[in-house]
Amino acid sequence: MRIIPHQLPHRVPLALLICAGTVLTGVPANAAPVTGSRPAARLAADTSPPTRPTGLRSTRLTCQSVTLSWYASRDNVGVAFYDIYHDGQLVTSVSGRTLTATLSVVQGVTWGWYVNARDAAGNVSQASSTLPVTPPFCQQDTSPPSTPTILAATVNGTDVTVTWSASTDNIAVTGYTILRNGMAVGSTTGTAGNPPATTFTDTGLTSDTDYRYTVTARDAQGNVSGASAPVTAHTGSGCTSPICGATVVTTEKDLPWGLVQLPDGTVLYGRRDLFDIVAMNPDGTNKRSIGTVPNVAGTNGEGGVLGLAVSATFTTDHWLYIYHTTTTDNRIVRIRYDGTLQTATEQVLVTGIPRNKYHNGGRLRFGPDGKLYAAAGDGQDPDVAQDTDNLGGKVLRLNPDGTVPADNPFGNHVWSYGHRNPQGLAFDSQGRLFEQEFGNNVMDETNIIVKGGNYGWPACEGTSGDCANPNLRAPVRTYPVADASCSGIAIVRDVLYIACLRGNRMYRAEISGNTLTNLQQYFVGTYFRLRTVEPTVDGNLWLTTSTGGDKDSIPNNSNEKILKVTLGGAVSGPTS
Repeated sequence: MRIIPHQLPHRVPLALLICAGTVLTGVPANAAPVTGSRPAARLAADTSPPTRPTGLRSTRLTCQSVTLSWYASRDNVGVAFYDIYHDGQLVTSVSGRTLTATLSVVQGVTWGWYVNARDAAGNVSQASSTLPVTPPFCQQDTSPPSTPTILAATVNGTDVTVTWSASTDNIAVTGYTILRNGMAVGSTTGTAGNPPATTFTDTGLTSDTDYRYTVTARDAQGNVSGASAPVTAHTGSGCTSPICGATVVTTEKDLPWGLVQLPDGTVLYGRRDLFDIVAMNPDGTNKRSIGTVPNVAGTNGEGGVLGLAVSATFTTDHWLYIYHTTTTDNRIVRIRYDGTLQTATEQVLVTGIPRNKYHNGGRLRFGPDGKLYAAAGDGQDPDVAQDTDNLGGKVLRLNPDGTVPADNPFGNHVWSYGHRNPQGLAFDSQGRLFEQEFGNNVMDETNIIVKGGNYGWPACEGTSGDCANPNLRAPVRTYPVADASCSGIAIVRDVLYIACLRGNRMYRAEISGNTLTNLQQYFVGTYFRLRTVEPTVDGNLWLTTSTGGDKDSIPNNSNEKILKVTLGGAVSGPTS
């Protein structure tokens, strides 16, 4: 059986089940209802998910396809479907009687494959183990691209924009590396049918200084061209740009995820896979673990210690709020911090948020109304996003003590619904809540969240899919997944900053009414995957990387940075 990824619907209605070994085609996508009520499948008495699939293996691998096989899950009624993912992206679904599938791959690109089982009532299992697969190249290539030419540099204050003419290659140029004084400071990357950019802006340099730039080209098999002829740029006397510099404050072997700054300036951040919280001075000195969060478990994916928030009355009550994964769910707790984490004071505020290998959400943010808002993922079960009785695929709102606010729209913690995997929350000066959400394989989205709003998942991904229902809330901005896959957001002086993983960049956009204008991008390829961006107490930004080990639950297998980004007062900057 051969299945082409991204060409079949992600949810196949039971009425269309067919014999194993046959491919479904022409099935309308997004069969889940787009209403505020519990999906019909959830009305069944069956609430027990299947066991996780086991024995995932590759039985055939070529440069264009992989054949996966696995052992059957068990269920009290019966497995109806297997959902096949790579790296958090749903590729396709097959019949519960099918235990093998052949899927298209990208040559030379490592994907982590896994499988979830699903029953007729919509209950979804935990994920199988991850199977990394790296397809061989269809032909060996030892020829490097041609050397980039016609390098030029334009100076704007302490920013330098470098441009060059495109290189050629016997197969394809896949990217360029930009070197400043001989050290790599950024890169551009292309996708199929979309060549890599031939421009790069280096931001926040020292004023009145010479910088020497060269560029190299690379292809898919790692062949690298010679360096271009150099160009020298002399920066101006001061910063005139929105971003005036970035300084590495500290490094980490584990993954920094949630980060907050206390009123006295102390920075606290969580180490996702070590399950603890670290405190440090704003300059990175006096860094120390303040304690381990109780009852945390990884997911061999993206679970662990996730979002952090500080009580609005922290100076008197010392509450630190934590969103974390357990062996059974995601939950929100609060623990007092008084130099160390006082774990004996722990209060569990919200339980039952769905967990899985991916799609755990995790961001926390206090609003100007004094309520705590939380971004909850769908736990890789898209149907729950439309079920307002389920906490998955939602933005949640709770009182500081965990109780349900009287004005919540559904009588529970749900504030908005129809979300896939939201991981960014921030409020503007008008008190509006902005949310950043991962798409599957088409679009990421930025939303303005309103009480009781339905944001469309799984019928809609960004503005793609079945989005005609007038009751759905449209995003204020979408981004191609390849250029985005963004996690954290922050708002400073009504400018939105977005930290992006796969896109290897930070977006900056000005909030104008109900729109985002003058979208700009910074640090493209400079620090690679960016996870969290937070305001500093002095009006700048904290920025964290997530470059390795963020798709497993193994502690200390990464090499991350926490940076302080200095903001300027200028409105203009490099355009996207």
